[in-house]
Amino acid sequence: MKPYHVETLKGIALLGGTKEYVNLSSRELGKLIGVSQQSASQRILELIREGLVARDLATRRQRIKLTGKGMDVLRKEYADYQRIFEIKETVTISGIVSSGLGEGAFYMRQKGYKDQFRKKLWFEPYEGTLNLRLPSPDLAKLEVLHDSPGIEISGFEAGGRTFGGAKCFLATLGHLDCAIILPIRSHYAEVLEVISKHYLRGSLGLKDGDSVELIVQL
Repeated sequence: MKPYHVETLKGIALLGGTKEYVNLSSRELGKLIGVSQQSASQRILELIREGLVARDLATRRQRIKLTGKGMDVLRKEYADYQRIFEIKETVTISGIVSSGLGEGAFYMRQKGYKDQFRKKLWFEPYEGTLNLRLPSPDLAKLEVLHDSPGIEISGFEAGGRTFGGAKCFLATLGHLDCAIILPIRSHYAEVLEVISKHYLRGSLGLKDGDSVELIVQL
C-alpha cells in the first residue's frame, strides 16, 4: 500500500463511503483530494487491486465504498493520531454487553492461566468472561491496545493440547477492578473479553444490550 492511499480512502469515507456505495466519478474524487482526474482514476484502480475499496458499475455512474480491509487502514491511522494527541495513561472504551459461546469459563479454569493471573494481575478471575461488542468508533482503540505491551500471559501445553498466549490490561468497570484479555491469535476481533474476580454481570446488574464504559490502563 502506498502512502497516498490513506488520503484517498479518507476522501471516500468523508463522502459516506464507509457504510454504503457512494456515487463518485474520478473527476469528483480528483477535485476532493487535489489531484488530476487521471491520477484519481489510477488511485481507484490501485485501491481495488489492494482490496481496499469495492466498485459497483451496475448503474450509469461509478459507485464506490470502502471494504473491511479499507476500514482497517483508516482505523490504524486514527489510532496513531489518538496516540499522538489524546491517549496518555488510560483509554476509555465503550462496549455493548453480549453473550459469548461459553468458552471463557473453560479457559479460566486452566491452571496454566490461573497461576499467571494470580501472579501478574494480583487476582484469580471468576470462571467466565464478560463479552463486550465494540461499536465502530471504538474499534480503533483496539489498535492502541494491540500496539501497547500490556501484561504478557504466556501460552502453555496441558492435557495434550496447546493453549495460546495473550496480553492483559488492568481496567475498571463501574466501581469494580477487572482486566481486558486479548488473545494473541485474534488481532481483529470486535469483541473484548473482560475478566475479574467478581461475577461482573451479577455484581453490576448487567444484561445483554447494556452499554458500559471501561477505563483501561496502558
